[in-house]
Amino acid sequence: MKTKNWPEGVQCGVALTFDLDAETFWFSRTMDSMASPNLMAEGAYGPKVAVPRILDMLDRLELKATFFIPGWVIEHHTETCREIVRRGHEIGYHGYLHEKAYFVEQENELIAKAKKIMKDLLGVEPVGHRTPEAELTKETIRTIIDNGFEYSTNTMDRDCPYLHELEDGRKIVELPFNWLYDDSSHFFFTLQTPERRRICAPSTVYEIWRTEFDGLYEEGGLYPFVLHPQIIGRVSRVKMIEDLLTYMKSRPGTLIGPGKVIADAARKALMPEA
Repeated sequence: MKTKNWPEGVQCGVALTFDLDAETFWFSRTMDSMASPNLMAEGAYGPKVAVPRILDMLDRLELKATFFIPGWVIEHHTETCREIVRRGHEIGYHGYLHEKAYFVEQENELIAKAKKIMKDLLGVEPVGHRTPEAELTKETIRTIIDNGFEYSTNTMDRDCPYLHELEDGRKIVELPFNWLYDDSSHFFFTLQTPERRRICAPSTVYEIWRTEFDGLYEEGGLYPFVLHPQIIGRVSRVKMIEDLLTYMKSRPGTLIGPGKVIADAARKALMPEA
C-alpha cells in the first residue's frame, strides 16, 4: 500500500529554501579565503544584490520561503536578514560559521549560539534545521530533537517526507533532499582549491528540474529546492526559477512554501493522530 505523504488536497510538496551563506560559503571551505577580497565580495553579493532580487521575485509570485542562515551572516548582514523577516519568510538554523560539528557538545553550543543571535537580532526562533554541507553524525537527529526543532532537512534517502523516531517515541519530520536540487551542483564556478568549473545554461537546469518535478508530482513526492543567493541570484537564473515556480504553481495540488509549511502538511498525513 502506497504511503500517503500529504493531507487531502495536496498532491506534491515543494520546499522553497535558500541557504544564505554569504562569505561563510567561502571561508568554510578554507579560512584562507578571508584574505581574498574578491572571494569575500563574491560571498557578499548574496545578501547585497541577490537577496533583494530574490525577495522581489517571491513577492511577484506571492510565495514564501525559508532562508537557512549561519549566525555569522546574521551578525554581519543584519539589515538584509531583517528584511527577509519583514517580508514574511522563515529563518532556519545553518550553523554559526557554516562549520561542521563533530561532537554533540559542539553541536549544542553552535545551536545555542545561533539561536541567541536570531532572537536578539531578528526576534525569531528557528524551527527548521539544515546542517552545513550535509555533514551529519550518528547523533545529529537526536540533537535536533533535543533542541526543540520541528523539522529536519538533512538526509538524502527518500523522495518524500518521513519521520525520524527515537527509542523514547519522540518524532520529527524529515524533508530529504539531494544534490540534484542544489544550485551549486549546476552553477558553481571557482578557481579556489578544490576547483569547480561548472556553469550550465539556465535552460538546461530548468529542463532537469522541471522533468524531476513532473516525476515527483506524479508520485506524490517532495521537491526540495536548495538554493544559494550568491549562485542562483544572477538575473538569468532568477528568471529561470520564476518561470519554474510559475509552472509548478499551475499544477493542481502543488503546495509551495517554506520548510515549516511543508513539514506541517507532511505531519498531518504521517501523524494523523497528532
